[in-house]
Amino acid sequence: MEVAYYPGCSGHGMSREYQLSTAVVCRHLGLVLHEVEDWNCCGASAAHSLNHSLALELNFRNLRLVEKMGLTTVTTPCAGCYSRLKTAESTLKESIGANKQSPQGSQVEASHVLQFLVEKVGLETIAQEVKRPLSGLRLAAYYGCLLTRPRGLTRFDDPEQPRVLDDLLKVLGAETVNWSHKAECCGAGMAACQTEIVVQLSGEILEAAKQAGAEAIVVGCPLCQTNLDTRQSLVEAERGVRYGLPIIYFTQLMGLAFGHSVKELGLNKLLTSPLPLLRAKGLY
Repeated sequence: MEVAYYPGCSGHGMSREYQLSTAVVCRHLGLVLHEVEDWNCCGASAAHSLNHSLALELNFRNLRLVEKMGLTTVTTPCAGCYSRLKTAESTLKESIGANKQSPQGSQVEASHVLQFLVEKVGLETIAQEVKRPLSGLRLAAYYGCLLTRPRGLTRFDDPEQPRVLDDLLKVLGAETVNWSHKAECCGAGMAACQTEIVVQLSGEILEAAKQAGAEAIVVGCPLCQTNLDTRQSLVEAERGVRYGLPIIYFTQLMGLAFGHSVKELGLNKLLTSPLPLLRAKGLY
C-alpha cells in the first residue's frame, strides 16, 4: 500500500524520534510512505489565527502536490498538521458542490497516522505482528484537542471520550487507565507567548495521569509530546511533586511490540527517559 506522507516542520527537527518510529512501523506493516515533494509548512496555529485565506492556501498547495504525485491519500503524524490539511480538504470538497467543478487537490484525503493505521491496516493485522507484548505497562492514552475535533471535520472517534488509541495500546498488550484529561488541550499553540498558561495546562494533564495510576503518557502529536516533556520539570518545581512520566509516541510502542530495538525507535532520545520503566517491565 502506497501513501503520501506529510512530515510537517517538526518531523525533520524536534520530533525526529517520531519520524523514525513511524517509518519503522509503516515499513514493518508493508506500507510505502512517499514524502510529499517540496511540501510547505501547514501554518499550524499561527497562520489561521492571523490570515484564514493564507492558512487555506498553504494546505491547498500541499494537497495539489499530493495529487501531482498520483496519490489520493496523505497521512501525517502531527495532530496540528492533520487539522490544517483536513480543513483544506473539506473546503476543497465543498467548493465542488458550489462550483460544479473539481479543483486541484480535491481528490486527496488527509488522515492522521493513527487513523490511517487503525482504519486502513486494522487492529487485527496489527495484533498479528506483536512479538513482544507490552505486558505490565499502565499507560494514559492522550489524544489532545485536535486529533478528534471538530467531529464534523475529522469524523474520527468520539471527540470527548475517544477510544482508538486505547484500543491500539491494548492490542499491543498494555493496560490503559481511565482518566479525565485524555482530550484536554496542552496549550502547545501558546508555548512561546503564554508560558505560564502552558505550564498550568500541562501540569493538570500530568497530575491527572499520575492520579489515574499511569506510568507513562502516550501521544500522537509532536507538539503535545514536546510540550508535556519539556514542561514537566517546570511543573514539578512549581508543584513540589515528582511525576517522572515518560511522554512516548504511540509508534515507538508499536515498534517495540513488533520486536524492534529501542535505538531504532528513538526511545533513547526522549527527555524523560522511558528506559528505566521499560527495563523494569522486561521490555528492554
